[in-house]
Amino acid sequence: MMSAGRGFDQYSESSHYRLHGQQVLVYQVVVVVVVVVVVVVVVVVVVVVVVVVVVVVVVVVVGEVVVVVVVVVVVVIVVVKVD
Repeated sequence: MMSAGRGFDQYSESSHYRLHGQQVLVYQVVVVVVVVVVVVVVVVVVVVVVVVVVVVVVVVVVGEVVVVVVVVVVVVIVVVKVD
């Protein structure tokens, strides 16, 4: 009777360790996903800021007609690089 009980305890402990290992794996995956999302958001924000700065500079220096062309070209380049 005692040995059967002890075997059951060992089984439950090993399954607990396995479950804990899966939880750690899930946490690692979540951390990786969060890091990737943060990096993508930062890159998008930087690109938007750069585009805004370029547009402002071009508006001040050159004029409005060129701004439309520059914005279209930059947007096309960004969309192509993202894809």
